Amino acid sequence: MSLISKVLGLRRHAGSYAFPLDRSQQRDFAGGYEGDLFYWDIDKTYLDTDHESVLGLVAVTWEMAVDKREVAATDVLLRALRRGAPASGEIWSNPIYFVSASPPQLRTVIERKMLMDGVEFDGITFKDQLALIRVGKMNRLRAHVAYKLSALLLYRRELPWTVRETLFGDDSESDALIYGLYADIVAGRLRGDVLEATLRKNGALPEDALYVTDLAAGMPSEELVDRIYIHLTRGRPKHTYARWGSILVPHEDTLQAAVTLLDEGKIRPGALVEVTRAMIERHDRGSAEVLRSLFDVVDRGYARLSTLERVWDLLRAERLVPESLSLRTSEGPGEVARHDGDFVTPIRYLAL
Repeated sequence: MSLISKVLGLRRHAGSYAFPLDRSQQRDFAGGYEGDLFYWDIDKTYLDTDHESVLGLVAVTWEMAVDKREVAATDVLLRALRRGAPASGEIWSNPIYFVSASPPQLRTVIERKMLMDGVEFDGITFKDQLALIRVGKMNRLRAHVAYKLSALLLYRRELPWTVRETLFGDDSESDALIYGLYADIVAGRLRGDVLEATLRKNGALPEDALYVTDLAAGMPSEELVDRIYIHLTRGRPKHTYARWGSILVPHEDTLQAAVTLLDEGKIRPGALVEVTRAMIERHDRGSAEVLRSLFDVVDRGYARLSTLERVWDLLRAERLVPESLSLRTSEGPGEVARHDGDFVTPIRYLAL
């Protein structure tokens, strides 16, 4: 037990405390199940909602499903991730989970919106804001680190350790930090007193830090987080996230995420075409914007030019890029930088 816990007189009692959250788990995993799993935030990652201001939060609460708007083409990408990139003749249904800091009172309307969008999911966790208000812990309403780690670790404990994870969030909260900590916890780099102290350093209350640390205790250790995707919504420079290394992909739109996912083999080439079409036809993106997004993510090293070449003729055939613009490269498939096994979380956030 850390010095912090001793001074505060806290003790670990399994089951005596749990972060107030509202969760669902709708999938049973057969023994030996292998494959991809995708975690998504909801606000500003899947849905374009304003939950940062009081007026925005009130509006979100009273909106109906038909009023909610997805971030451009995320519904298309989510359907593509569900289908994956199976071999010919195979049918996949990759697990998708949502972890949101929104209150559970929004569950019905959000699930209805997902039904309208054709987005299938296997579980959603909401932060029980009302429970926090009842016990007078108003300071935890916007403190999301311990909450989201609790939600992710509770799911992780129910999953086979052959499942590989990709996480999607945005830059309006602390998703990059949370997902980096989670990757380090699952890999076994961050456990015990160091984890507890790290959580306290990043604003977690003592009982929340202990709860997350207890959830992580005794778990196996494995590098299971493949990639972290952060949707840039605040105009921050992309290099802000360089400290997380190549495992984290800062992207300006869904198209950039889709290119990287295609490069990783997690979606089909046709899925990138579908995302591009949605960006142009439903969200008024011009061809110049599409080209800039496509080549920017390649220029930054998150996807290979050969990946674009593989799908370029499909995009031209659908007139989604200029027909006169050909793409031919002599480069081989090449390699995209991958995580090297060191801490994902930047050192400034760790209590080492």
